Amino acid sequence: MKNYTLKLYKNNGKIEIVRTKKKMRFLRNIRTINWQNRGIKKAYLKVSYGKKICISGCLCDFYNDGYYDNKEELLQTFKYFDGED
Repeated sequence: MKNYTLKLYKNNGKIEIVRTKKKMRFLRNIRTINWQNRGIKKAYLKVSYGKKICISGCLCDFYNDGYYDNKEELLQTFKYFDGED
């Protein structure tokens, strides 16, 4: 099961964090973000796929993450991270 994390970094220095395992809830949160009115300067997206045995034989966390400056980049990257076209 995938875990979704979104951190919104605001201009006033505050950070808003959203975490969920539900894809549709996460997408709704992303789509309702108004970057200009809420004073958001960047967002951090992390999609975690769980723990698996890596090439060195240890149990490792597998995830994709990154920082984004606008909602379009964030949504496009979310689709790639989640496995959609």
